[in-house]
Amino acid sequence: MQTVLVIDDEWSIREVTTLMLEKAGFKAMTAASAEEGLACLSAAEVTAVVIDVVLPGKNGLEVALEVHQKKPGVPIVLMSGRISTDADSIQNFTGHFGISCSIAKPFTQDQLVSAIRNAIASAC
Repeated sequence: MQTVLVIDDEWSIREVTTLMLEKAGFKAMTAASAEEGLACLSAAEVTAVVIDVVLPGKNGLEVALEVHQKKPGVPIVLMSGRISTDADSIQNFTGHFGISCSIAKPFTQDQLVSAIRNAIASAC
Protein backbone atom coordinates (compact mmCIF):
# COMPACT_ATOMS: atom_id res chain seq x y z
CA MET A 1 0.00 0.00 0.00
CA GLN A 2 1.34 3.43 -0.93
CA THR A 3 1.78 5.89 1.93
CA VAL A 4 1.08 9.61 1.56
CA LEU A 5 2.33 12.08 4.15
CA VAL A 6 0.08 15.13 4.55
CA ILE A 7 1.62 18.20 6.22
CA ASP A 8 -1.00 20.82 7.12
CA ASP A 9 -1.54 22.83 10.28
CA GLU A 10 -5.34 22.66 9.97
CA TRP A 11 -6.77 19.63 11.79
CA SER A 12 -9.88 19.51 9.61
CA ILE A 13 -7.83 19.41 6.39
CA ARG A 14 -5.67 16.60 7.76
CA GLU A 15 -8.74 14.59 8.79
CA VAL A 16 -10.68 15.04 5.54
CA THR A 17 -7.58 14.40 3.43
CA THR A 18 -6.90 11.21 5.41
CA LEU A 19 -10.43 9.96 4.75
CA MET A 20 -10.15 10.77 1.04
CA LEU A 21 -6.80 9.03 0.73
CA GLU A 22 -7.87 5.93 2.63
CA LYS A 23 -11.03 5.65 0.57
CA ALA A 24 -8.83 5.72 -2.56
CA GLY A 25 -6.62 2.91 -1.23
CA PHE A 26 -3.69 4.91 0.15
CA LYS A 27 -2.31 4.82 3.66
CA ALA A 28 -2.24 8.34 5.11
CA MET A 29 0.15 9.81 7.64
CA THR A 30 -0.39 13.34 8.90
CA ALA A 31 1.70 16.05 10.49
CA ALA A 32 0.59 19.40 11.93
CA SER A 33 3.90 21.22 11.41
CA ALA A 34 7.00 21.26 9.26
CA GLU A 35 9.07 19.74 12.04
CA GLU A 36 6.58 16.94 12.67
CA GLY A 37 6.35 16.24 8.94
CA LEU A 38 10.11 16.05 8.51
CA ALA A 39 10.31 13.68 11.49
CA CYS A 40 7.63 11.45 9.91
CA LEU A 41 9.52 11.49 6.63
CA SER A 42 12.65 10.25 8.40
CA ALA A 43 10.79 7.53 10.32
CA ALA A 44 8.67 5.96 7.57
CA GLU A 45 8.69 4.90 3.93
CA VAL A 46 6.61 7.50 2.13
CA THR A 47 5.41 7.30 -1.48
CA ALA A 48 4.40 10.98 -1.79
CA VAL A 49 4.10 14.11 0.34
CA VAL A 50 1.32 16.70 0.26
CA ILE A 51 2.40 20.02 1.79
CA ASP A 52 0.37 23.13 2.59
CA VAL A 53 2.03 26.39 1.49
CA VAL A 54 1.18 28.27 4.70
CA LEU A 55 2.55 26.57 7.80
CA PRO A 56 3.68 27.97 11.14
CA GLY A 57 7.47 28.34 11.28
CA LYS A 58 8.76 27.11 7.94
CA ASN A 59 6.59 27.68 4.90
CA GLY A 60 5.61 24.92 2.51
CA LEU A 61 8.30 25.81 -0.03
CA GLU A 62 11.01 25.49 2.63
CA VAL A 63 9.56 22.15 3.70
CA ALA A 64 9.37 20.97 0.07
CA LEU A 65 13.03 21.82 -0.40
CA GLU A 66 14.01 19.86 2.73
CA VAL A 67 11.86 16.89 1.69
CA HIS A 68 13.49 16.97 -1.74
CA GLN A 69 16.99 17.11 -0.23
CA LYS A 70 16.31 14.24 2.19
CA LYS A 71 14.26 12.03 -0.18
CA PRO A 72 14.85 13.25 -3.74
CA GLY A 73 12.74 10.51 -5.33
CA VAL A 74 9.60 11.27 -3.32
CA PRO A 75 7.09 13.38 -5.29
CA ILE A 76 5.62 16.45 -3.63
CA VAL A 77 2.17 17.95 -4.12
CA LEU A 78 1.92 21.56 -2.96
CA MET A 79 -1.51 22.71 -1.79
CA SER A 80 -2.91 26.07 -0.79
CA GLY A 81 -6.19 27.63 0.14
CA ARG A 82 -4.78 31.14 0.02
CA ILE A 83 -2.86 31.12 -3.23
CA SER A 84 -4.64 30.31 -6.46
CA THR A 85 -3.37 27.60 -8.79
CA ASP A 86 -3.76 29.91 -11.79
CA ALA A 87 -0.82 30.57 -14.09
CA ASP A 88 0.82 33.22 -11.88
CA SER A 89 0.82 31.28 -8.64
CA ILE A 90 1.77 27.94 -7.10
CA GLN A 91 1.80 26.16 -10.46
CA ASN A 92 4.94 28.16 -11.17
CA PHE A 93 6.72 26.11 -8.48
CA THR A 94 6.01 22.80 -10.24
CA GLY A 95 9.35 21.37 -11.25
CA HIS A 96 11.20 23.37 -8.60
CA PHE A 97 11.99 22.51 -4.96
CA GLY A 98 11.02 18.92 -5.77
CA ILE A 99 7.38 19.92 -6.33
CA SER A 100 5.64 17.65 -8.84
CA CYS A 101 2.07 19.04 -8.78
CA SER A 102 -0.09 21.64 -7.08
CA ILE A 103 -3.69 21.68 -5.89
CA ALA A 104 -5.99 24.40 -4.55
CA LYS A 105 -8.06 24.00 -1.41
CA PRO A 106 -10.87 23.20 -1.22
CA PHE A 107 -10.46 20.14 -3.42
CA THR A 108 -12.52 17.08 -4.19
CA GLN A 109 -11.38 13.53 -3.59
CA ASP A 110 -10.94 13.07 -7.34
CA GLN A 111 -8.75 16.19 -7.59
CA LEU A 112 -6.59 15.12 -4.64
CA VAL A 113 -6.15 11.54 -5.80
CA SER A 114 -5.48 12.64 -9.37
CA ALA A 115 -2.78 15.08 -8.23
CA ILE A 116 -1.11 12.41 -6.09
CA ARG A 117 -1.29 9.72 -8.77
CA ASN A 118 0.04 12.13 -11.37
CA ALA A 119 2.87 13.16 -9.05
CA ILE A 120 3.80 9.52 -8.44
CA ALA A 121 3.72 8.84 -12.18
CA SER A 122 5.65 12.07 -12.95
CA ALA A 123 2.72 13.12 -15.12
CA CYS A 124 1.93 16.61 -13.79
